[in-house]
Amino acid sequence: MTGTKALIKAELLGWARDRAKVTVVDAAKAANVEPETLQAWEAGDESPTVSQLRNLAAKYHFPLALFYLPKPPADFTPLRDFRRLPDATDRTISAELARQIRSAHERRELAMELHDDMGETVRPFRLNASLNDTPERVGEEVRRFLSVNDADQRKAAQEDRAFNFWRHKLEEKDILVFVVSGAQGVDLKEMRGFAIARNQVPVIVINGRDNSQGGKCYTLLHELTHVMLGESALTNGDGGSLEEQKIERFCDAVAAAALMPRDLMLSIPQVKAAGERKWNDDELRSLANAIGVSREAFLLRLVTLRRASWDFYLARRTKFKDEYDAAAALKAMAPKKPVAIKRSILLMSWNGRGFTRLVLRSYYDQRITLNDVSSYLGAKVKHIPALERASFQPAE
Repeated sequence: MTGTKALIKAELLGWARDRAKVTVVDAAKAANVEPETLQAWEAGDESPTVSQLRNLAAKYHFPLALFYLPKPPADFTPLRDFRRLPDATDRTISAELARQIRSAHERRELAMELHDDMGETVRPFRLNASLNDTPERVGEEVRRFLSVNDADQRKAAQEDRAFNFWRHKLEEKDILVFVVSGAQGVDLKEMRGFAIARNQVPVIVINGRDNSQGGKCYTLLHELTHVMLGESALTNGDGGSLEEQKIERFCDAVAAAALMPRDLMLSIPQVKAAGERKWNDDELRSLANAIGVSREAFLLRLVTLRRASWDFYLARRTKFKDEYDAAAALKAMAPKKPVAIKRSILLMSWNGRGFTRLVLRSYYDQRITLNDVSSYLGAKVKHIPALERASFQPAE
């Protein structure tokens, strides 16, 4: 292929591909060359053309200008804080998950810059916890910190907006909450959520492929607990070392206590009157839906309150997992029918109210241009009015 050669450092090519978690084969395909040619570029034996480099930049989701730096950015290691499971390494992270982690870091850094440009002092995140704390107490602190009351929680659950209810509460505390969804999403088996723990503008990212309001709520509070512990983490529901399992159990317990405090649970007549017994699916579904949680989370909470046995929960948990797997398999076999969702709705879900409002406020303050707004939110200019209406309407 003829064309102007890109005058770049070869090490930038390998660095960018590694950060993007793209294989040699996939990268070569994007550049329309053989894998051996791509490896020659990374070794410095040959150079790509500007056109080929542009294709690689698009595949890796990096700006073209990055490849013209004199050396790889020393401080750009978006995966460095993330605790991984025993058999996993950075290489096992999919390209899409790596992109979403990088995007979350970038939007957080942008948020910090926008606050600074407008002369705003970012509130520090002061809620913290340790593994020595009692999950019940921490759960109570979470509800107080977020100003959550039982009546509002029930109302949100009845209106099928439980996740947005909790999400808005977190965003009001300068916590960025992003949702990964769409055709280029991340498999639930790889990631249910992750957290970027910082003492200012922490970030929580939720996998939108979980269609359950209750499931997303549980993950949201689980990740919030990781932030309170001061550790960035990737959650996918698997095992890990004994120490990691201890942390996960603590985060689960806090999430359950925050979502289902003892007083709220005992205000449910069926729960208050019950002793330790078995619960059927219809009961669990009805009672769990009423407060915006999943059946499994509700049943686990019943175990804590001694309204169900641990053995019964373990037996039901196996059935729950079989149901989840069967539903996922059925969905995978179903014909792929495009679902028409407004672009503005997808962007609002991806960026969240907090980040969207911040970008728009910066525009109103004449700190950035309309093109900047479009770039930061991933939106076309025509979508901005709809995002503006959605982000500034009162939270329900």
